[in-house]
Amino acid sequence: MKTTTILLLATAALAACNSTPPTTLEKLPPSNQQQRNHSDDPTKDPGEKIGGESGGKDNTYDHNQDLGAYGGRSPFDILAERQAEGPPEIRTRLHSCQKLPVASFTAILTSLGVNMGNTGKNPPSAADLLKAGGGALGIADYDARVSEATTWSAAGAAKTFDIFMQAAPEIIANFSTLAACKRADGSQPDLFDGNNKCNIDALSCLMGKPARQAHVDICNTAVAQASSIDNGKAIAVATILSAAHTCE
Repeated sequence: MKTTTILLLATAALAACNSTPPTTLEKLPPSNQQQRNHSDDPTKDPGEKIGGESGGKDNTYDHNQDLGAYGGRSPFDILAERQAEGPPEIRTRLHSCQKLPVASFTAILTSLGVNMGNTGKNPPSAADLLKAGGGALGIADYDARVSEATTWSAAGAAKTFDIFMQAAPEIIANFSTLAACKRADGSQPDLFDGNNKCNIDALSCLMGKPARQAHVDICNTAVAQASSIDNGKAIAVATILSAAHTCE
């Protein structure tokens, strides 16, 4: 039975191969597109577009041609705005400053002589504030599959200043022993001199970049205007550190 079926199929296949191929194509009824007058301008009316493939102002999104948010801004206005913001290195910091990671925050405090194991204090220590301030600082929540935040928030910036403020007395007390701040000759700069004035070399080490006279002036003003010299020194250190690590 199987042999007979195979022979019949093979015979049918040979017959199909030996049949005469068609010499003409079957005419299909004209479609709606073929009946259109192709001399018409397809952009005249969006409703007349063939298949909707032609774009126009009524059926496509119109992107702004300038760098402004709402269109129509003069390129000279944009140039003036960027010049007011400062050179490229300043504009880049203004528009792309990332939040200080919590791990880096901890490492910075440790490098400045802050004991991060000093917890459970009343009032809370800098280590306590950092540990309790994870939410404001945008710490990662791996159980909820949420990564650490990369951008600053108002709460995070405020919490950062609070932590630096609480750590400032400890930083001031231990600053003269920091190995990272030793000069080439082995001497160690003090944050404040005998007249309670800020030391530019010490501020450079504190910030991790060369300090300028403007930093010294801000530091001296904070010390002079505070309710006490010690409070002023703490405010000055916290202000300099917060500004340095929040791209200010």
